[in-house]
Amino acid sequence: MIKRQQSNHGDGGLPYDFRGLKAGKSAGHAGVVCLYWGKVHRSGTMINYLILDDDPLVIKIIRHLMRAEEGETLLTAGSRAELQAILARDIPITAALADLNLPDAAHGEAAGDLLQAGVPTLILTSESDDDIRHQWLSKGVVDYINKDGRYWYPYAARMLRRLHFNRNKKILLVEDSVVEMAAMTSVLELNQYSVLQAGSAEQALEWLTTDKDISVMTVDHQLPGMNGLELIQTIRYKYPERPLSIIGVSGVPLKHTQLSLDFIRSGADDFLHKPFNLQEFTYRVNNNAQMIETHLQLKRQAENDFLTGLHNRRYFLTHSQEMIQQNPAENRISMASLDIDHFKKVNDHFGHKAGDIVLRQVAKAMKNQLSPLLLARTGGEEFSVLIPAHSQQEVSALMEGVRQTIEQLTIDVEDGDVLSVTVSIGICTSQRQSTDLNTLLSTADEALYTAKLSGRNQVVSLTV
Repeated sequence: MIKRQQSNHGDGGLPYDFRGLKAGKSAGHAGVVCLYWGKVHRSGTMINYLILDDDPLVIKIIRHLMRAEEGETLLTAGSRAELQAILARDIPITAALADLNLPDAAHGEAAGDLLQAGVPTLILTSESDDDIRHQWLSKGVVDYINKDGRYWYPYAARMLRRLHFNRNKKILLVEDSVVEMAAMTSVLELNQYSVLQAGSAEQALEWLTTDKDISVMTVDHQLPGMNGLELIQTIRYKYPERPLSIIGVSGVPLKHTQLSLDFIRSGADDFLHKPFNLQEFTYRVNNNAQMIETHLQLKRQAENDFLTGLHNRRYFLTHSQEMIQQNPAENRISMASLDIDHFKKVNDHFGHKAGDIVLRQVAKAMKNQLSPLLLARTGGEEFSVLIPAHSQQEVSALMEGVRQTIEQLTIDVEDGDVLSVTVSIGICTSQRQSTDLNTLLSTADEALYTAKLSGRNQVVSLTV
């Protein structure tokens, strides 16, 4: 049996001495977070998707393809009457996938109800008549998808979720034609994008300077002043590392094939010739937006620790070096290293799953107290934080507060066990005008080692 430890500094010397570790039994599993459709999404909003179809097999396929994520609810209706009951409850519907032929609405009346309610709607139907397709697209449905093969179902599921993701995407249109600008804006807003407009290259550069969230932009070739090719070249030169997809657009006759090559060579990711089909335009924007999202996701995976969500060691070392170089010579800078006491015993006695929960909770507590400082998980149970422009006393007080907060945590590791852990912290504060990263790291590690030798669960600060 693992005995509970006293909340004092240093080693307690009790049987099964875990020093920084306390264990006990929880009264139950109240408050355990479960991932299921219906929880509030991490963005703080409820995401409700709706499938309007009377075929149970279609509903089953889409439900499987959507692969439930936290914060999402999948509503279903098999008739117009059931849909109207849902709408009457004032449930905010994020996006809907609707069949046109229902038992009590054989001609798309239920899909019309969704449009009238302002719900972004995709049609998924066996009706393949082109006239009907154009009719519904002109009414304002986002897309018209035929049930003519199994491969269209994954596309329908992806598009349903994309209509939610698009709400956080900003598209910059660089176009001097008012008519074409209005048409492109309309179809992109129908797809839930936030659209920014620029009538010249100069306005586009202003947008890029003031708004860092633009992920896709379209650039017309013929612009007043700087033309589209010159604008793209300027953007790629000025923002070489910025994740931004650019679609070149031009009404120059197709016989001038060199223009499309020049767009791609100048840094465009795609090219579209005017006049173009607005659906094709939307598909290309979607594909480019997805490409940027995939790039950012891979970047996050490369820079962040998958378990805690904090930055990883590689990111921390790279950005610490940059911050030290940019730090004014007269400003102090501190490095703190934190280690969870006797963490190996957590894994040995409670299992690695419990150890993962402890790491996540400690990381969360640190992030809450140390944000927006540069913080990372730099080892198995070790964390590091870089603190600029504060005195040794201020940094010591800050990290003492972190130590106390972690000591007071009660961590439910499931199976009825509740753990408390402590941490040892070592700090190095630079008193010199120039201190390199390796010196800060090694001295902070020396202070951490001293804290552990002195009994753990304490803060030790050194200067260089």
